[in-house]
Amino acid sequence: MRWVLKIILFPIILLLSILIAFLKYIIRVSGMILGIISFLVFIGAVACFIQKDMATGIAALLLAFLISPYGLPKIALWITAYLEVAKDTLKEI
Repeated sequence: MRWVLKIILFPIILLLSILIAFLKYIIRVSGMILGIISFLVFIGAVACFIQKDMATGIAALLLAFLISPYGLPKIALWITAYLEVAKDTLKEI
């Protein structure tokens, strides 16, 4: 009975493996690009503070944090890790 379940779950495990590999690649590439953009937005925020435009500077700092490697890419890695745990759980069945 258990091997029948493994045969049924094999395509799902295969799709999850391909999806996880693709997502890790996309996260790595987008992390590099977003890191550069985050640095440029940070420089813009510093320029706003120099010109005494506090509201725009704070908004730019918040945006720079969100697109930095500690913002949205970290959330994407967290979701990918949960997908990997789900795949491993299905493999154990």
